[in-house]
Amino acid sequence: MSRELLLRASGLSCRFGGLTAVDRLDFVLAKGELAGLIGPNGAGKTTTFNMFTGRQKPSAGDLDFLGRGVIGLKPSRINQLGMARTFQNIRLFDELSVLENVLVGFHGRLKANFLSAILRLPGYAAEERRMYERAHELLELVGLSALSDERADSLAYGQQRLLEIARALATGPRLLLLDEPAAGMNPQETAGLARLVRDLRDRMELTILLIEHDMRFVMNLCERLTVLDHGKVIARGTPQQVQNDPAVIEAYLGAEAQAAGGEAPGA
Repeated sequence: MSRELLLRASGLSCRFGGLTAVDRLDFVLAKGELAGLIGPNGAGKTTTFNMFTGRQKPSAGDLDFLGRGVIGLKPSRINQLGMARTFQNIRLFDELSVLENVLVGFHGRLKANFLSAILRLPGYAAEERRMYERAHELLELVGLSALSDERADSLAYGQQRLLEIARALATGPRLLLLDEPAAGMNPQETAGLARLVRDLRDRMELTILLIEHDMRFVMNLCERLTVLDHGKVIARGTPQQVQNDPAVIEAYLGAEAQAAGGEAPGA
């Protein structure tokens, strides 16, 4: 029995003047998948994420999420539908605490109205209590509970990436997009991230799509890969299939692909 389809892109393209960043992308993602989107710098990966999440309007093509077209919807609306993301360049509220950064993620899910919040009515108080409890749970999940009162900008780089994941989870996603989550992490942190991503997929029944340049991390974590080069798909398949694809080796992986055949760092 086939799995429920969450995301479908058909002929999705993005052009900036005379530059085609993504060229007629066909892509599907099913419920429960842990997939990767890889390729050299400038291949169109982050532009693809921006189109998926409404930050960049496609020049052509169709995009469906949970069976409905989402092109033209605001990023906040797509997030409310159940798609969340992290960013290649960390985007935290540096002056806020770790806990407060996670609480920001609940904003689009609050049911109480403005008046209820101002008057501290019982309905809002109960919702606020649940929000705080869930925020602490998410920080525990990513290993940051002991740092909940620290300012976000006091965290180490790898910890800031984990905080971004916790904040994205606070929005209650069904699909989580991770843009280079292992960037700047040491091997021990990367191994912990791999365990966390698998745990999130299994425990929270998430579907996860990630962009990453750490090929050892990708090859040992993702079940399926799509490879972009100059905005075009040049390969699809399992990590083993992609790793041995001549077009991929020529375009991107090279000797690094062969080196990634072992275990993930620290796994």
